[in-house]
Amino acid sequence: MTQPKKDSSGPDPQVGYRKPPKANRFPKGRTGNPRGRPPGRENILAVFKRLGMQKMAVRERGKVRHMTRLEAIVFANMVAALKDDSTAMSNIMRLAELQGEFTDHTDAKVVGMPILLPIRAKTTEEWCNSTPTRNPAAKPTSECQNDSPAAH
Repeated sequence: MTQPKKDSSGPDPQVGYRKPPKANRFPKGRTGNPRGRPPGRENILAVFKRLGMQKMAVRERGKVRHMTRLEAIVFANMVAALKDDSTAMSNIMRLAELQGEFTDHTDAKVVGMPILLPIRAKTTEEWCNSTPTRNPAAKPTSECQNDSPAAH
């Protein structure tokens, strides 16, 4: 089949879904949102921090205690974990791992090595391959070797 010739005097043949006419397209070098986000407007992280830091009352052993919402979430997960809730246990362990609570910072051989393997990793090798090195200055141990060309 032959393709129709493009006529420069007629309408743009490339007009359709997601292809506006050339006259209505954004010029090169200009953004589609020239004014951007108004100053003073909160982004999602600011909203999360503002809402998470609000105080609330939590009942603990019959007494009312005031804490932030984020503290209440951690507290509720801790209480549920102590009642053998596996999801809450996983949340607490993951939070502690992210904060580096399971890392022995005094022994250079184990810096960045896991003490507990997450549920998703079946072996140490799987964990090493899926987790970036937490301390780039630490030398890799025999279990978690970096896959560098010099090592092969």
